[in-house]
Amino acid sequence: MQFGIWISIVISAILSFVIASFYGQPLHWYLFVLIVFIGFFIHTIIIILKTKEEQEKNEA
Repeated sequence: MQFGIWISIVISAILSFVIASFYGQPLHWYLFVLIVFIGFFIHTIIIILKTKEEQEKNEA
């Protein structure tokens, strides 16, 4: 996994906390961890789908 992806996931989680605090929403540390975890999960699924697509192109 590229280092830039890690940075972008963490920055997006921080940005979501900044926006939530701007609107006065409750913030807890586990929400930050959950946002980061979901970001990595979604990125992993994208990587899996890309490799399946590339394998199908190589077979044809």
